[in-house]
Amino acid sequence: MFSNNISDYKLNSTIKAGTFGTVYKANYLNSNKCVVIKQISVEQQADKVTRICEDVLKCRQFKHTNINSLLHCFVDKNYVYMVFPFVCFGNCQTLLENVFTSGFPEILIALIFKDIMSALVYIHSHHFIHGSLRAKSILLDRNKAILSNFRDSRSFINQGKRDQVLYGSTVGKAENLNWTAPEILYQNLSGYTEKSDLYSIGITSYEMANGFQPFLDSELTFMCTEKIRGNLPSLSDKSSQGLSSVNYSREAVPSAMNNQRTFSDDFHQYMEICLNKNPTCRWSAHKLMTHSFFKQCRNSSILDQLKGLNFDLQSCTYIKDEPLRAASANVKHLEDVKWCF
Repeated sequence: MFSNNISDYKLNSTIKAGTFGTVYKANYLNSNKCVVIKQISVEQQADKVTRICEDVLKCRQFKHTNINSLLHCFVDKNYVYMVFPFVCFGNCQTLLENVFTSGFPEILIALIFKDIMSALVYIHSHHFIHGSLRAKSILLDRNKAILSNFRDSRSFINQGKRDQVLYGSTVGKAENLNWTAPEILYQNLSGYTEKSDLYSIGITSYEMANGFQPFLDSELTFMCTEKIRGNLPSLSDKSSQGLSSVNYSREAVPSAMNNQRTFSDDFHQYMEICLNKNPTCRWSAHKLMTHSFFKQCRNSSILDQLKGLNFDLQSCTYIKDEPLRAASANVKHLEDVKWCF
């Protein structure tokens, strides 16, 4: 379906440039289809080349409507090119920074995580964990949420047998620690299971509801201690006023914001289940999909919610993918889209 010649693709703009590779928004000229291309040089250290191969293999293994799919992969001269579908609204972290600066509406959070939970059920059934779930790893299209960034995912299958627990992995990667489950931070012989992804779901739900990451300005030692103690960050709404719980935010949430919204009891309970210190008390992804928090998804869709917020759905396919130039952007015309692979 796709060509192995890079000249058959028109690279329109740079979405992301990093030391590991460059991501472009492009058009496949043979069909004029809008795609995203990740370009990676093969002239790198052996361990990085191995990592490229592992990324491709992981992407090839997963085929699910709510998982970012690898459409094609080829080598041209000194570069590996990975072709992905274009997702018009980018990742949820960018939307938090530019549109939903006070947090996503609860019903939109439920719709997004219903899709993400479906993706988790799939990868857990294939004996994998995601390992770095966060708002940055969730892409939002017109009709669905898509889980991406499987760089830190790990398999329970070892030499043909399934291990009961995993060890190591994300500890030591500072960018993931805010979302890391307590059992991973323990680094003991008990190890951790796919339930660690459910803890990350809870932290990401907090991030998307409140509009900021928990423990954002905390010292790593304080953050780890609070998690191990089981002290949970709370949703900021009317019910949190006057409580002594700490929100671990960059700055205090304005009281006016708390006065204007109330999260449902189902949402609070869903958060408590995900953020339980004891992984055996957390529900599985399959069971969590049955939680009453997701009942509000029955008569709505992501597209309905975005229309209600006046997104410019007609022009979103042509969003300019450039680095953010300012912290302000309105809902009707989101020009800046970031991706995470």
